[in-house]
Amino acid sequence: MKKFSQIKQAFKAGQMDKPSYIEAMHELHGVLFDYAQHLKSCNLGEIKITGTEVVAVFKDPPVAMVCPPADARIAPIEAFNFGDYEHAEIQLVRKLVGQLGGASVRFFDIGANAGFYSLALSHWFPGLAGAAFEPIPATYAHLLRNFALNGVTRITPRNLGLSDRRDELVFYTYPSQSGSSSMTRNVDSADVREVRCAVLKLDDYCREHGAAIDFIKCDVEGAELFVFKGGSEVLCRDRPAVFTEMLRKWCAKYHYHPSDIIAHFATLGYSCFVVQGDRLVACPTVTEETRETNFIFLHREKHATLVAALA
Repeated sequence: MKKFSQIKQAFKAGQMDKPSYIEAMHELHGVLFDYAQHLKSCNLGEIKITGTEVVAVFKDPPVAMVCPPADARIAPIEAFNFGDYEHAEIQLVRKLVGQLGGASVRFFDIGANAGFYSLALSHWFPGLAGAAFEPIPATYAHLLRNFALNGVTRITPRNLGLSDRRDELVFYTYPSQSGSSSMTRNVDSADVREVRCAVLKLDDYCREHGAAIDFIKCDVEGAELFVFKGGSEVLCRDRPAVFTEMLRKWCAKYHYHPSDIIAHFATLGYSCFVVQGDRLVACPTVTEETRETNFIFLHREKHATLVAALA
């Protein structure tokens, strides 16, 4: 299909008469009405087009996010394509944060990407404070824009990665799917780019900024174990609830198994759970039969009442 610019250029060059030009342009404009019709069946309420950007607004939570031209997997595009974006996950996180204290919760969004979780929780729990970590500069720029669009001021954006040491490391990022960025090449994509990003330990960050944590969301495409090893002191001190992704295929890229994360947390007094229906179910190990990819770690003493209520 020809683009607007190609049709306009053909008309200006005298290669199309006016009626043909109007008809060709009208055919392209028809996609606007297709979009309007499709919005009825997905969790997007509107799409705003300006001279500089496209912004999509979710229905629930009603947060606005920019849609980078190259990114086929950004949260609003996923919601448009598949009806919603991580609906079960974000609703679970909403429930957990509510149980932990709502707006008073100190929240760390590790692997924030464009900020969907931070935006959602800031809407549902006004006053919620914390930090959002995104090491990739281009993605971090989208995070900043989304925070500005939604008036998020109490979650501090940080252009940093978290790991088990302080360093500057090579990350592999993909403009077509920014959420797959990692310190290993997880995706076989021609648009891969290498960027050097600063990383530090969660323990060091909290010490240097006087930060405490009640709840952590962590999604770093396989490097989760290193984040948690670098935060062992804080995990022991604050005993935050943790919601994290653990995929066997991504962990394997870093030469460990998700059960190694469970074992590490066990030494810190935590139990691992998965969600089945509206219940928490203990998950002492990840096997080949495990279908869940998102897990919750709760401290056996601090969160005993929460576990009893949800188990």
